[in-house]
Amino acid sequence: MGPTPQPATPSRQSSSSSVTRTASALDIAGSVQAHTSPHEHQTSDSTEANICSTDLHGLPPHDSLVSLADSAIGPVKIQPLAPCCSCRNDGCNNANHSEDPAFGHNLASEKASRKETALAILNSNDSNDSVSHDHRNGEAEMDMAEKGMDDLRGGTSEGHSRTCTWAELPPWMKDNPAIRTGYRRPTLSYRKSIASLWYLHNESVNIWSHLLGAVTCLIVAPIVYFKVLGLFDTAQWTDVAVFYGFIAGAIICLTMSASFHTFCCHSEVVSSRWLRCDYVGIVFLIVGSFYPAIYYGFYCYKMWQIIYTSLITFFGIATVIVVFQPKFRTPQFRWVRSGLFLALGLSGLVPIGHGIVLYGFRLSRKASALDYMFGMGGAYVIGVLLYGSRTPECLFPGKFDNFMASHQIFHICVLIGCGIHFLGVYKAMEFWHLNDAQCTVPLDQLRALVA
Repeated sequence: MGPTPQPATPSRQSSSSSVTRTASALDIAGSVQAHTSPHEHQTSDSTEANICSTDLHGLPPHDSLVSLADSAIGPVKIQPLAPCCSCRNDGCNNANHSEDPAFGHNLASEKASRKETALAILNSNDSNDSVSHDHRNGEAEMDMAEKGMDDLRGGTSEGHSRTCTWAELPPWMKDNPAIRTGYRRPTLSYRKSIASLWYLHNESVNIWSHLLGAVTCLIVAPIVYFKVLGLFDTAQWTDVAVFYGFIAGAIICLTMSASFHTFCCHSEVVSSRWLRCDYVGIVFLIVGSFYPAIYYGFYCYKMWQIIYTSLITFFGIATVIVVFQPKFRTPQFRWVRSGLFLALGLSGLVPIGHGIVLYGFRLSRKASALDYMFGMGGAYVIGVLLYGSRTPECLFPGKFDNFMASHQIFHICVLIGCGIHFLGVYKAMEFWHLNDAQCTVPLDQLRALVA
């Protein structure tokens, strides 16, 4: 019997590496391949004795296989080789023991099992490497996508500022070139858009002015019911309806405005949707402001109340239909938007003029609180003109980026107009309920009260 060949021992220094694990599995397979020769199919006694004395000792020991399998794919259960068929001792050198006819078959089966195990390790290694490679590729793609989203959202993880300049904006965010800095980056997230409430940018004043205005209206609403209307025993449900019609219009307008300016940095689609809501809110404010003005302006003329209330409601619906047109929302139609809202507001001059004809100017000043109506209209007109002309930032580009730009002044004018109108409605209600709540006093006598 010649010297026993020694199998190649694979390196185990880098068992964590997939390449080393694959090489180890290949070494096992090669060792088994080398020792699974045509000799195992021979049936002569000398061949069986040779197998028993040589090939069995030439295979890697069981512990080595388990160690290599563990390092390749984790613990693998491998059954140890069966001992010698006659003496039941591993590594038997007694050729006589090979006379057992089942010995050659058992040994061949055992070696084939080892070969299959090694090949399974190799195949599993390849599969694990493929999955691991795909996983690593997926992680890399996710990292790249997240980095791109961070860049787009303006995150600070890569050192980006939360705000950017006009030149850095995507086309859909560009509206006023005179505002050069302080823009929020697209967030693509409602949560990140809401988080922008807590740092300074060129929409901060727009957001907080109308957000605080909406909160103020919510606080005032119950006060009107329990304090203001409670002052007059003659107050009816119609007084409550028109007063709350105005307050509801103001709340809707201010809430929609604050929401639009909060979410306009989300994405183009989301910004467009909230812009439409903003326009609808403006219509609600204008129409809601007319309801109490018409009601008290024609307090003793129910027919005219119905006619003018119906007309202003119709004009409001028509305006909403127009503002939902895509072209209406573009910067090129800025003056058209301004003109349309201004026309809707100035349509109130018709019932005001009619009221002056009925009551006379002096009585109308009290009955309709004309001084307050004109004050409200003046605030709105000033705001619209500044908004449409983009004054003052068009005169000094870059100087009013965060504070006192035209749109911010417009927001302040809206708040002033709402406050003036609220006082005017109260004054008109006070006049009628203190002097002629039942419409029984002749006009001449009412005129004498204000002479």
